[in-house]
Amino acid sequence: MSNERVVVTGGRGFVGSYLRRELARHWQGVQIEVWDLPEVDITKPDHYQHRLEEFKPTWLVHLAAISSVPAATRDPALAYRVNVEATQNILTQLEEVSSQTKVFVTSTADIYGQGSPTPLPELPLEEAHPKNSYAQSKWEMEKMVRDRFAKRVVRVRPFPHIGPGQGLGFVTADFAAQIAKIERDAASREAPKERSGMRAGVIYVGNLTARRDFTDVRDVVRAYRLLMEHGQLGEVYHVASGRGISIQKVLDTLLSLSTAVIQVEQDSTRMRAQDIPVLVGDATRLRETTGWEPIIPLRQTLQEILDWWREHYKR
Repeated sequence: MSNERVVVTGGRGFVGSYLRRELARHWQGVQIEVWDLPEVDITKPDHYQHRLEEFKPTWLVHLAAISSVPAATRDPALAYRVNVEATQNILTQLEEVSSQTKVFVTSTADIYGQGSPTPLPELPLEEAHPKNSYAQSKWEMEKMVRDRFAKRVVRVRPFPHIGPGQGLGFVTADFAAQIAKIERDAASREAPKERSGMRAGVIYVGNLTARRDFTDVRDVVRAYRLLMEHGQLGEVYHVASGRGISIQKVLDTLLSLSTAVIQVEQDSTRMRAQDIPVLVGDATRLRETTGWEPIIPLRQTLQEILDWWREHYKR
């Protein structure tokens, strides 16, 4: 694809930054306009209407959202305003001033609200039962998109995606940040040379029994690009590895990559009241449509996340 004009809402965020690099590498002559705070507040149409009229993008990739469960739980009204109302306003403005623009909207697998011993296919919205404010807002957003704007929209339901640069509030970042800080603090002390003589740091964790379907963010944005190239408007796709990994396994892997002696303690404040035991996705539709497969091993991703936090704590 060449000479595409793309708006990316939330384009300076974790996923948006990776997606912009992915498009720049693969789409010759692509022009990318970023909508992000403080320049563009997506809850205020007057912030972006003139931009749409002038730029008339080929694609609008809508990533901006209240994307963490704790943040949405603290302020459900804000989650609804950003995730549902702002999405509706953007799509309405597009119909008025840039009717040929195609839209790529990100939802979440959290809308399902229940796990399954086998990977979940793309279920109808009527079979989803969101259990928290974040998932509820994304579910309502999807219903609105499906009922009013489906003919111009590709929807995706990504399962957990992780990678270097992801902020706190997500499990792999939280673990890696704690480990990197423990390593830094240990190095600043005059510790004995023998590892067995070092004083242990403490990492605080929540539920370790849950199993999740983790995919590296670089594989995820590659799936997004391929769906923009080959996906069908009006359709919904999972982005998932199809493999369930326990949070305990993620923690064990990160600890094995550490240079420090670390003690694990459970913290009740990190436990979710309605945690889904197993959430794994079936991405057959994505594979059949685009040929996509995840290629970055989980251990490599976790190593790079930990290295990112190590560098962060050197600054």
